[in-house]
Amino acid sequence: MIPEIFTTDPTWPFTKAKTAVIAAASAVLREEGPRAATLKNIAARAGITEPAIFRHFEGVDGLFGGLFSVYERICEHSASAFSANGKGIAKLRDASARLVGDLAASRDFAYIILNARHIFRGYPEFRAKIAANDAKDQARYLACINEGIKAGEIRSDIDPVSAAASLIGSILSTATIWIESGFGFDLCEVFGDRWDDFERMVSAKPSIKSRESKASSRERAAAYFPMRPLPAVKTRVPSTRKAVAAYRVGITRKASTTKTKAKKSVPKSR
Repeated sequence: MIPEIFTTDPTWPFTKAKTAVIAAASAVLREEGPRAATLKNIAARAGITEPAIFRHFEGVDGLFGGLFSVYERICEHSASAFSANGKGIAKLRDASARLVGDLAASRDFAYIILNARHIFRGYPEFRAKIAANDAKDQARYLACINEGIKAGEIRSDIDPVSAAASLIGSILSTATIWIESGFGFDLCEVFGDRWDDFERMVSAKPSIKSRESKASSRERAAAYFPMRPLPAVKTRVPSTRKAVAAYRVGITRKASTTKTKAKKSVPKSR
């Protein structure tokens, strides 16, 4: 399935046929991993013959170049939120929400964003660009947090680097669980809960949540990550008479063993 984020973009550089092949490749990557991303598997997923891929891309390298173009395009769209009006914690919230919204809209392509280092590890040029992009993202998050500290919105005793790592890690881990669940829950809704947790942790003036909203948050979390109760284990408690009888038998056997050992240890008289 081709996400709407691409089909409605007038500047999208690929034809429908190319986009269908890229979408098939991203689906194979998500479901079976990078090692399974062969031309044969991708062609089968796209519903075309293997030679047909060469009409759109120059082999595997050309196809992975197309996938990397998708990675860059989504990252650029998400980063553009940092250029919008606002500052501090408000900009941090809007930019994080943009990133999560892009991941939710991208679906299979979101796997490429979250696992770019692993997917493109065989392409040094792509790896260098990914590292540079990650560094820019961290710098943007840090700038927003420092603005919030100066404005008195964020606690002054918060370490900006730790706060940025906490927020980014929360987004990535939640998105990873969302992908592994087969898109089994509303990623944007869950991020709203995670953002509330982050804001309560760092905000100098945290908003007061009602007990009902906290309870509903816990109920949603339980629905996203269900846990089955452990089965009850039945144990038999012996009766008092049986316990006493077993104890006596044990004492008798122990005494009998002691006497036997004593007889063997006594030397025979000549």
